[in-house]
Amino acid sequence: MTTANNTLKPVLERGWRRGFGNLFRSENSLRWGKNRWILSALIWLAILNGFVFLVAYGEAEGGSTTAEIAAECIAVFMTFGTIATAVGVVTGLQGAIIREKQLGTAAWVLSKPVSRSGFILAKLLSHSFVYLTLPLILPSLVFYAQSQMLWGQIPPLSQFLAGWLVMALHMLFYVSFTIMLGTLFSSRGPVSAIGLGFLFSGQIFPNFLPTWATLIFLWKLSELAPALALGQPLPPGWPIPIIATIAWTIVFIVIALWRFEREEF
Repeated sequence: MTTANNTLKPVLERGWRRGFGNLFRSENSLRWGKNRWILSALIWLAILNGFVFLVAYGEAEGGSTTAEIAAECIAVFMTFGTIATAVGVVTGLQGAIIREKQLGTAAWVLSKPVSRSGFILAKLLSHSFVYLTLPLILPSLVFYAQSQMLWGQIPPLSQFLAGWLVMALHMLFYVSFTIMLGTLFSSRGPVSAIGLGFLFSGQIFPNFLPTWATLIFLWKLSELAPALALGQPLPPGWPIPIIATIAWTIVFIVIALWRFEREEF
């Protein structure tokens, strides 16, 4: 199989993993090669850490104490970061599968010794790694530095990590959800509309749906992440949305694999 740098690489995998390694390397070269990631990193830092800086400045002007500013900025970073990352995933991945189908590159790649499951899994893992790194790991490290410089307090690592893991789970849900939608539709419109519609409906539906209905989706994760990071009391049944989100993510991956196996090229 030929990779992005036009060198021949032997396909060592067999069965459902056939071609996965080469595809994964090729996808990563597209995302990280030629310093393409630097602009994305700067944008995410400006969006997340820049917004936190503005919040801290506003709180300081309003006469808040250092402890109050620290708590408010942690809550804002976790809540805003969770939602902003999901928006970035949906808008960034809406064409990840559809573009390949429309341009015929998917059919061309699959004419090589590549399995369809390997194709989907390479997309899932490479994009998950990108969104795990640029909007989550990097801004979080910078936020820790901000915490020390702006108010001289560093969030407790165990609590912050617990909230961060919830943010990461929320992101993985939308990566698998968007990839799955890409296997079900042939244009980007439905993918972005459904993905963003589901995200923002979480700001409305929990206000009038029964509690059990909101717990089986991930809408509460944007509230759970800051609560964990701040060490606040957690609401009853708080593990349910975490478990449900893991289950939904697995279901979306299975559906994406099943549907792409039946795609006609």
